[in-house]
Amino acid sequence: MKIEQYYHDVLVPGNVAVSALRRAGLPVDVARIREFRAKFLADLVELKKFVTGEAAKRGRALSYDSQTHSIDPGVLADFLFSPESAGGYGLEVRAKTEKGNPSTADEGLSWYASLAVPRPDDDPLVRAVLKIRSLAGAVSKHLDKWEACRRADGCIHPRFNWALRTARLSAEDPPVHQIPERSDMEVADAIKSCIVPRVSPATLATDEPLGRGDDWLDWLLSWWDPREHGTCWRWDISGAEAAIRAAMLTHRFCSKPDPIAWEYIRLGKDIHSKTASLIYGVPEGTYKKGSYQRDAVGKPSFFAWIFGAKKKTMRDQIWRQARMWLDDEEANRLDGMARGYTGLVELYERDKVEFGRLGYSEDAYGRRRSIPVPKGAHFDGERWRYGKEVAWEMDHAFHIMANTPTQSTNAIDNVFMLALLYHGEYVDLRVPPMWEAEGLHFPEAASWQLHEGAGPGGKPLRAWHMNTVHDSGWGDSAPGHLEPTAKVIWRRCHAVPLDWRLEADVPYRIDFQVGPDMSRLVLYNKVAKKLGLDPLPKR
Repeated sequence: MKIEQYYHDVLVPGNVAVSALRRAGLPVDVARIREFRAKFLADLVELKKFVTGEAAKRGRALSYDSQTHSIDPGVLADFLFSPESAGGYGLEVRAKTEKGNPSTADEGLSWYASLAVPRPDDDPLVRAVLKIRSLAGAVSKHLDKWEACRRADGCIHPRFNWALRTARLSAEDPPVHQIPERSDMEVADAIKSCIVPRVSPATLATDEPLGRGDDWLDWLLSWWDPREHGTCWRWDISGAEAAIRAAMLTHRFCSKPDPIAWEYIRLGKDIHSKTASLIYGVPEGTYKKGSYQRDAVGKPSFFAWIFGAKKKTMRDQIWRQARMWLDDEEANRLDGMARGYTGLVELYERDKVEFGRLGYSEDAYGRRRSIPVPKGAHFDGERWRYGKEVAWEMDHAFHIMANTPTQSTNAIDNVFMLALLYHGEYVDLRVPPMWEAEGLHFPEAASWQLHEGAGPGGKPLRAWHMNTVHDSGWGDSAPGHLEPTAKVIWRRCHAVPLDWRLEADVPYRIDFQVGPDMSRLVLYNKVAKKLGLDPLPKR
């Protein structure tokens, strides 16, 4: 796609669609906001009492600010890392700040406890310290802010900003993109449960079952019915970055597609299971979803690998995401990916050559980013030459060269989907060649538009986008409007008419989840099967 076409077909209509998204806003339940604020504040009192009590036992006086629930990091570090003989808690320093002081940041304390990846043997005091931060942030940044920003229409209307380098959207006033889904899922679920449909939300039932099996779905449908109540929904591009990087194998100067990665991603197979089998040298399919080898080693390793990460970086990535520290012998297994994904190795090396030849990266829409060359490095026409003193800077530049086009293409694809769902099919839609025999699904939805545009029978389609996070769209719909909403989202998100993607023949796959609020979402087809709604096709 040429840059002029990007402006005409994507950026301008995308801007209008994002403006519509902001006007729609996120509908929130103020009663739930107040309920969780009261609960979190009560929990903070008990947690702070526990931490300060443990310090007092050792002759230390710790004091949290009564308004911000914060504590001076230097005072906290002195207590946590001083030896027990000096009245400290006796932890070993595992990370330091830029100034060389012991770090009390979440990542530095993850050696002892983590809210993101909890373990049975986590230190209770460190966990309490982390939970205090999480709850205090949730109250001030989300619950207080959301209630203060809620307008007369019952919605909060954040301001969306565009990142110049990647075209990703961020939100502020309030920061709805910063819900702590990765750092504290318990808090994230509570916050997201405050986002409800704007029309006829269901009354929340009590005594929610544990887990998300059939019993949980039956419980959900016992008090929520999308034919009678409003629905919250979310569509996600499944494995967007992997799909884009695999598509590059057919475009970016490689002799041939990767013999494994391109075909696996193209067909929607489990690339992370395959990665784990390569790392551990075992037969394909040995490690299923949910296994340590696939989820904790294979998945983070693959995403680090496709952007040129070295073994040390991959090891650190696995620690951050899974709190699993690989010993030297196990870390050496990571080299198994290089032997398996030969096309990805070649692609990364070609990225380096292209950086030397052009000095900038370019995404699938023609957007370019200039990349500075560190002093002391030069390209001789075939390879880079530089000394050890700039090796880290060069590795970072190579990472930018590989990562920026992927992030940028992903972000713009997302905006393109928002535009198509808002404006309608203002450009001809096409599916990749491997799906051409099926054609575009749901031809009846060709003229439908979200945000109360034309819907079934010419009546307004009462469904609204309310947020977008990287490669997903959040929304809600009125009673009886879920089925047409699912159809139009499925149709438009699978048929983004980007010539580069069509040529690469690596399609996107979309997950569509629905529920009574943004925290209780389940795959649409499971709900459709129970209620007799039209299902979405399987691909």
